[in-house]
Amino acid sequence: MLNYIKAENLKCKGTFAKKLVVLAPVCIVLLSLIEGKYFVVNGYNWWYALTFLGFVTLLTALVNQNEEKKLRYRAVFALPVNLRKTWISKVLLIEIYVSIANIVHLAGIILGKLFYCTSSNITISQMITATLLLIVTSLWQVPLCLFLAKKFGLLSAVLINFGAGTALCFFAVTKSFWWICPYSWATRLMCPVLGILPNGNPALHGDALLNPGVVPIGITLSIALFAVLLTVTANWFSKQEVK
Repeated sequence: MLNYIKAENLKCKGTFAKKLVVLAPVCIVLLSLIEGKYFVVNGYNWWYALTFLGFVTLLTALVNQNEEKKLRYRAVFALPVNLRKTWISKVLLIEIYVSIANIVHLAGIILGKLFYCTSSNITISQMITATLLLIVTSLWQVPLCLFLAKKFGLLSAVLINFGAGTALCFFAVTKSFWWICPYSWATRLMCPVLGILPNGNPALHGDALLNPGVVPIGITLSIALFAVLLTVTANWFSKQEVK
C-alpha cells in the first residue's frame, strides 16, 4: 500500500492541490492577525466553521481532476494494478494532506499566541486537541468528496459538500440532533474543547454546548462513517472500467 501512496503523491507533484495544503491555513492565520486580541479565537473559528469544509472539498476535487486530465483514469484502468488499493491510497494521501494543513494551521496559531496574542485564554494543549479532533472528524469527507468529484465533477462536489454541508452544519450544530448531521460534528466538538460557540463568540459558563460528552460521540461516529464510506466507494471504484 505504501508504494501506491507514493505513486499517488508523485502524480500531485507541482500541482496547485499541494500548494493549497499550505496556502489555505497560512491565509487564515494571516487574516486572523487583523483581529488583534481575538486572533486565536477567530483563527480557529474561521478555519473550522468557514474555510475547512471548502478546503477539503477543493483539495479532493483538484486531486481527482489531476487524474481526470490524464485520459480520464484510462491510464490507471489499463495498468495491472489493484483498483481498490488505488482508490484507498488516493484517499489516504488526501488525508495526509489534510493533516499537514491542520498542522500548519496549528503551528501558525501557536506562534501567533506566543509572540502576538499572548493574552488569549485558550491554551496550547487545547489547540493541539482541537486540531487532532478536526483531523479525525474530517476523515469521512475525503472518500465522499472524491466519489462526488469522480462521479459528478468538481463543481458538483463543491456545491454538494461545501454549499449544502455548510448550510446543514449551521442548521444542526446547536440542536439536540447534531449527531445525525456529520457536517456539524467538527464545529460541535470545538465548543467544549476551545470554549467557542459556532458563531465565534466565547461560550458562557454553564452553556449546554460546553458538554464534553459530545467529544467521544463525535470521534466514534466520524471513524465509523469513514470506514463505511471508504469501503463502499473503494468497492464502487474497483468495478469501474475504461469508457
